[in-house]
Amino acid sequence: MISMDNLVDDVEALMRHVAQLEIMSRFQKLERHDIQSKQRPGDLVTTADLEAENRLTEGLMKLLPSSTVIGEEEAFRNPQILERLNGEQLVWTVDPLDGTNNFAKGKPCFAMICALIKNGQTQMGWILDPISGVCATAKLGEGVYVAGQRVTIKQPDGVPSMTGSLGDGLRKRINARKDNGEAEMPHQLVRYHCCGREYVDLLIGKINFALYGGRLMPWDHAAGTLMVNEAGGYGRIVEDQSTYDPAKHGNGEQLMLAPNKASFERLQQMLFTTIDMP
Repeated sequence: MISMDNLVDDVEALMRHVAQLEIMSRFQKLERHDIQSKQRPGDLVTTADLEAENRLTEGLMKLLPSSTVIGEEEAFRNPQILERLNGEQLVWTVDPLDGTNNFAKGKPCFAMICALIKNGQTQMGWILDPISGVCATAKLGEGVYVAGQRVTIKQPDGVPSMTGSLGDGLRKRINARKDNGEAEMPHQLVRYHCCGREYVDLLIGKINFALYGGRLMPWDHAAGTLMVNEAGGYGRIVEDQSTYDPAKHGNGEQLMLAPNKASFERLQQMLFTTIDMP
């Protein structure tokens, strides 16, 4: 395990500085030229994403000169840098602005995410909500802290009491089953379109479970999955209940975060046959 006593605080301080300088200074002030599409309409990148990633990369390399950085926007331009996750070098993964579409629309639901990975295992994680200033931090084997307070995941009284995050299509189908009177359905279903914010709400009990599919990129899920597991929750790949591997991505697997193994398996049984990931 990495033992760098000041690193958790130093990275949080860096993230706060960059968030104020590059993200909050542009929130609800973007011009048309500040917003671009990447591969498809609706897949946006803004000037805030790009400038924040540049500053985070520079700052993280100063903190650990022997490390390397994989940023979401750099990986879009240069996908082969993802191969760094298969080596022995310390690797930072960075999502400078998770929830870009929300940010571009002026919605106050976005986050900054950072993780430190070695030999395919996430060692540390940070998720910052620039709006509230709340930061969640985790260190492998040492628990999770939200706004400086150690947290453990609340254990709900069965699936009907739970609030969960599901993709738009599956959420509609589960709500239809509820409307038809099917028992044991979750109490409420949401989707923030910002997994960083959802991970923090999983930690504090505002959300009880979440299901993610698609490419499962490490800048989205490495930090949050570490946090859920360190807080006593159960985050696993749906297909075989294996642990999340940040070096495995793009293969269509699904990742579910639940309060415990029993609720994971109950949700898996309930949801798996109706999955329709966005």
